[in-house]
Amino acid sequence: MGRVAIKWFALTAMLLQNAAFVLIMRYSRVQQQQPSATSQQYNVSMVVVMQETFKLVVCYLVQAWMMHAPVRAARLVFNPAELSRLAVPALCFTLQNNILYVALSNLHPLVFQITYQVKTILTAVLSVKMLGKSLTHLQWMSQLLLTVGIVLVQCGEQAPQRRRAAEAREGSLLLGLAAVLIAAFSSSFASVYFERLLKGTSFIVRDGGKEIGSSSSQTWSATSSLWHKNMQLCAWTVPSNVLLAVLQSSTTEAGALDVLREPTRGFEWSTWGVVVVNGIGGLLVAVVIKYADNIWKGFATAGAIVLTGILAPVLGLGSSVTLSMLAGAVIVIVALLMYAKPPGLNISIGSTGRRTG
Repeated sequence: MGRVAIKWFALTAMLLQNAAFVLIMRYSRVQQQQPSATSQQYNVSMVVVMQETFKLVVCYLVQAWMMHAPVRAARLVFNPAELSRLAVPALCFTLQNNILYVALSNLHPLVFQITYQVKTILTAVLSVKMLGKSLTHLQWMSQLLLTVGIVLVQCGEQAPQRRRAAEAREGSLLLGLAAVLIAAFSSSFASVYFERLLKGTSFIVRDGGKEIGSSSSQTWSATSSLWHKNMQLCAWTVPSNVLLAVLQSSTTEAGALDVLREPTRGFEWSTWGVVVVNGIGGLLVAVVIKYADNIWKGFATAGAIVLTGILAPVLGLGSSVTLSMLAGAVIVIVALLMYAKPPGLNISIGSTGRRTG
């Protein structure tokens, strides 16, 4: 399978994964908040620990199979120099993963998706500032159109349903919005930073379109595989989330070590669904960044928003499809076409000193 085929396969898979993740995670979190729920609320950080452990196991198995050396594959994880480079994105991803649960517990799924879409603009800005990526006016316009299209999809819901949703979450709306904005920034920054490491590009500083400085990471990136880097990310995220879980449990009657005695307390089938779906999503993100970039990743996320809005009525989870929702979907497609065929896109690759476009 060629790079282009891998790119489009990964983008399509990520679109479907995002839509499934939002619906399953929302269901798993809300069902335990109902008065009739008999099981205890699960620990959010332990869910993240489980999904990061799932990613670690999958990446190790693939890396060991590629190297035909299971022991050597395990040793690759604990290279101090490489681990230190991945500390920043790993800790940002840890923050993002945990705070997403707070956001989704306080916002309607589509409201969450719309607000979280701000990371599309943030990612584009950070890609320009940190990677030296050049975007045309048409491409910037496509980012704005993308947001408008998603807003129209959300506005397609019936007004009474929107009012009821707002009333049900009135006391926690600000908390949900704050959480989703923090998650958006941490996700954008970590993703662009990880793209720099994954592709071996440089930090490129420009003044009026002229390069005035750079800092390369090609030596480190050239010797590491996609699966290798994901293993090292998990080497940070798993223990950091275990620590968060212990700290969260310290506020309960059972005490700080309760979560270690029963790490899966409160888990149901939907919770394990969240673990698997979001674990797969983490792997897809790395593949998309490797074979496309973070801006394309944003388009896949936007497609998931549209898909969620259109399929929700079919699944009995929302109102009927309206003209506004269809118009929003069309605008998202137009934005995609505007970005996919830009006139004169230039991307600076610090490791080779050449431009592609």
